[in-house]
Amino acid sequence: MKNESSEALKILGVMTGTSCDGIDMACIDINSQGWSPLWSASAPYPALLRKRVLEFQKPASSHTSQAWMELDRDLGLWYGRAIQKAVTQHSERPDVVSNHGQTVAHFPKQAGLGTTLQLGDGARIATATGLTIITHFREGDMAAGGQGAPLVPLFHQMIGQMIGLKSGIAIHNLGGISNLSYFGPKNKILAFDTGPANIWIDAATEQATGGKQKFDRGGRLAQQGTADARAVTQILKHPYFSHHPPKSTGRDQFPFEYFARRTKSQGNDRIATATAVTIHSVVQAYQQWILKKGLPLRKIYLCGGGSKNLTLLKGIQAGLGETQVSTLAEVGLDVQSIEPLAFAVFGYLSLLGEPLGGPWTGADSFGPPGHLIPGQNWMEVLRKIRTGRSPHPKL
Repeated sequence: MKNESSEALKILGVMTGTSCDGIDMACIDINSQGWSPLWSASAPYPALLRKRVLEFQKPASSHTSQAWMELDRDLGLWYGRAIQKAVTQHSERPDVVSNHGQTVAHFPKQAGLGTTLQLGDGARIATATGLTIITHFREGDMAAGGQGAPLVPLFHQMIGQMIGLKSGIAIHNLGGISNLSYFGPKNKILAFDTGPANIWIDAATEQATGGKQKFDRGGRLAQQGTADARAVTQILKHPYFSHHPPKSTGRDQFPFEYFARRTKSQGNDRIATATAVTIHSVVQAYQQWILKKGLPLRKIYLCGGGSKNLTLLKGIQAGLGETQVSTLAEVGLDVQSIEPLAFAVFGYLSLLGEPLGGPWTGADSFGPPGHLIPGQNWMEVLRKIRTGRSPHPKL
């Protein structure tokens, strides 16, 4: 993983997930020979901006085109300020910012007809930082017939190679949405979204605590409640869970209102119910698409914010019997930094013109990678790219 080249690019990966809880950043040194982590940072969402983002995603919301454009602008301004503040606090200044943006809509369809929308005006970020920006990572995969998600399996595979993981393992991200990357015999890769991870747990926690807590730290509140078993059973009949991969989802398909209409539980019981839905949907996904297919499943490594929720971890472990469930912290990786690290690497691959999706998304042709916005430093970035282009860096 160590990169010794003086001509390596420094790329800052920036991620704001479906949970809308804040911004995670991870800066790496990277070239065709490998990569090294440099620093990481995070910042909370401004309360009013977060409220607007969540409001725009409600099923019954109706906003003018001007309001959408203003949200795109304001997210870009916030990203620019947050990134510039983080950059000034570290001696290793990035050359490139690889910003995923805030997903506000995701409508995957087959045959290249899906649409997805990530907001956060990259031009505003470039103006605030003076750096080259890469954004809009998912549209190219959709144009190639893919779902546009999950993209992280490509990086999960790189992690597996880096730490010597053998077949029969999965790396599982528990962000706002839950997604798995399974690596099986004969180089088999299976990856898809399993359903909600934290989006319903967070919303239920915020309700139960009157806004004092944005998430259930460690799963403690869920442990104090009793899940509404009938509601869990009803929710697991949602058509999405029986759809065959490749598949992806988001708030559009699983709004909190859908959950709230199906349970009368309140307080900690509502948090426990949302937690139970996540646990059972994850377990069901592994049983349905891996174990019942006769594929080996020795171990699952969790990452993302939900991997710190011990109630989720223990519930998934209990549901999968002999399969070991742990986190990527076990192999020395920061579970919160996996996605920003992934998009830092995806920024590098985008500069090389390499696709980010694959058969696991449903893509059946070349999918153009992220969009490039040259910054004031573009000529220097271009010079570094030219020193050693390699389509398959040793990551």
